[in-house]
Amino acid sequence: MSGDLGRLDDKGCLEIVGRKKDLIIRGGHNIYPARIEDLALRHAAIARCAAFPVFDRRLGEKVCLAVIPHDGESVEPDELLAHLHRAGLSRYDMPEYFIAMESFPLTASGKILKRELVEWAKNGRIVPAAVRWSER
Repeated sequence: MSGDLGRLDDKGCLEIVGRKKDLIIRGGHNIYPARIEDLALRHAAIARCAAFPVFDRRLGEKVCLAVIPHDGESVEPDELLAHLHRAGLSRYDMPEYFIAMESFPLTASGKILKRELVEWAKNGRIVPAAVRWSER
C-alpha cells in the first residue's frame, strides 16, 4: 500500500529496492531506478542523478540516466556505463539514454520530479543521447 518495493534476502531481512511508481519495464524485465542511481552516485564526478523511463515502441520503455556533475566536473557516457558495469549493474539494466543537465525539476521538499523528466523527454524539451554498453 505504501508503493515501496522490497524483497527478502538470504537471511530473511527485507531490502527496499525502489518505488512501484518508479519501476521501469523494458520488454517485460523490471528495472529498479534506485539501484542505477545508487551505483551512479558512487562516481566521483556525479552530484545528482535520476534514472527514468523513455518510451520505446518495441520494448515499451528504456532507461535514461540524467546526471548533474559536480561543479567543474564532467562525465562521458561511455565512462559512466563502464563505471556502472564495474559497480555490478547487470547489462540488462544498463541505461540506453544519457543526458547531462544543469538542474532537475524538484518538489518543494527537493525531490527530483521524474514524471517531469519523462514529459520533458517526450515533448523534446530535453533530448537524451542514445548510448550502448559494450564490453570491449
